Amino acid sequence: MKIRTRITLWASLAGLASTAVLSAIVFLWGLETPYEFLDQELELRAQTMANAMAQEQATREEPDLAALELCSRLYWTRIYDAGGRLLFESELARQIDLPREMRNRGYLITTDIPLNRFYAEEDDQPTGFWNRVFIMPISGHIYQVHVARPVENLVSESIESALVIGSALLVSTLILIGVSYLVAGRILHPIREINRLTREITAKTLEKRIPLADNHDEIDELIAGLNAMFNRLQHSFRRQKEFIANASHELKTPVTLLRLAVEETLQNEHLPAAVQEKLLAQERALTRIGQLIKNLLDLSRLELSDGLEQELFSASELVTSVTQEFDALLQEREIRLVCGFDGAHPLMGDKEKMRRVLINLMDNAVRYNHRGGEIRCLLAFGSLKETILTVANTGPFIEPADRNRIFDQFFRCEKSRSSAHGGVGLGLAIVKRIVELHGGRIGVESGADGWNVFALHFPPGLVEDGGMERRGDGLGRQ
Repeated sequence: MKIRTRITLWASLAGLASTAVLSAIVFLWGLETPYEFLDQELELRAQTMANAMAQEQATREEPDLAALELCSRLYWTRIYDAGGRLLFESELARQIDLPREMRNRGYLITTDIPLNRFYAEEDDQPTGFWNRVFIMPISGHIYQVHVARPVENLVSESIESALVIGSALLVSTLILIGVSYLVAGRILHPIREINRLTREITAKTLEKRIPLADNHDEIDELIAGLNAMFNRLQHSFRRQKEFIANASHELKTPVTLLRLAVEETLQNEHLPAAVQEKLLAQERALTRIGQLIKNLLDLSRLELSDGLEQELFSASELVTSVTQEFDALLQEREIRLVCGFDGAHPLMGDKEKMRRVLINLMDNAVRYNHRGGEIRCLLAFGSLKETILTVANTGPFIEPADRNRIFDQFFRCEKSRSSAHGGVGLGLAIVKRIVELHGGRIGVESGADGWNVFALHFPPGLVEDGGMERRGDGLGRQ
C-alpha cells in the first residue's frame, strides 16, 4: 500500500472518529433536550394545578372544577389526594386512560389517536403522551398530580434525526477522504520529485543534484543528505576511474617493453623449437594484455571526459573508409559485405571516436561470423529524421539474457571466455559510451534467421537527402 493511501486512510479514520463522537454527543443532547423541556413544562403545570386545587379546597367545600378545567386545557391531568382518591380529572383524562407510573423522570405512552385532533396544524401521525407523576405537598395537604401532554412521536423524530446525522456523517466522510487524499498528495509531492530526480542520477550523471526547497524542514534535510551521498559517490567513482586510467597507463610501457623484448628474442634463428613455441605463446599473451590495457585507457578517458571534438563529417564516407580497412580480412574469411546509404548523412561530432565505433562493430561482426557469412552496414533516416546506422552480421544466436548485458564491461557471450574469438569484452562498452556522448542510443536484436543486428540511433542534426549508394569489387562484397 502506498504512503499516500495510508496517510489518506489514517487521516480519514481519525477525522471520522472525531466526527462520529461529536455527532453522537450532539444526537444524544438533541435527544434528551426536548424531554427535559417537557419535564420542566409538566412540573410547572402540575405545580399550578396543585396550587389551584389547594386554593379551591381552602375557600370552598366543593372545589370549582371549571377553574381547574381551564387550567388543564390541552393537558391530560388527574389529581389524587394522599389516600389515592381521585380529586380531579381533565376532559382529556376522561376520554383517554393513561397508566400511572411512579418514576423519577417522565415516560412516553403512544396511542393511535391522530395528532391533528389536538393541534390542527399537525398531520395525522399517531399521538404520544409524555407523562409525569409529581408529589406536591401544599398547605398541609399532599397531592399526587399525574399530568401528561400530547406530543408527536419523538421516537420517529429521533430516528429521522439519526438518519440525517448519519447521512451528514457519510457526506463529511467522503469529503474528508477527498481532502485527505489531496493533502497527502501535496505533502508527498516533494518526495515524488525527489524520487524522479534520483532516478535521473546514474553512474553517468553523478554530477546532478537535487535542488533544495529552502523550507528548512525534514524534506530539505533529506535532500541535503542525499546530495551529500551523491557527492561521496561521485568522488568514489572518479577516484576509481582515475585509478584504472593511471594503472593502465603505468602498465602500458612495461608490457610494451616485454613484448618488444620477446619479439627481438624470436628473431634469433638458433632458438630451440620448444623455446620458440613458448615465446610465441608469451607474445600472443602480451599482445592481448596490451590490447586490454589500451581498451581500459580508452574507456577510462571516455568515462572521465564528456567532451567531444566537434566537427562536421560525412557518415557515409566514414563507413566506406572503415569497411575498406577490413577488405583483406573479409576476403580471407570469404565474408560478403553489403553497404547501403540513402544519403551523405552529415553528422556533427567527434569523427575519430565515431571511427572507433565503426571499427569495434565491424571487428565484432567479423569475429563472431562464420566462413561464407555476410555483413550489412546500412545508413538510413528514421521517422523522426534521426540518423540510423545498422551493422548486422550472420552468426550465433544471442540469448535475450545476454542481449541485456552485452554492452557491460568485460561481458562476453561465450561462457567459457575462450580466447578463440579474441577480444576482452570492452569493445561494445566503448561503443555504447561513445554513442551516448553523441546523444544517441544503441540496441541489439538477434533473430532465429541467424542475423544479429546492432542499431545506432543518432538525434536529428545536419542531414542531407541522397540516393542509395552501393559499391562492389568482386571480393565477395556487393
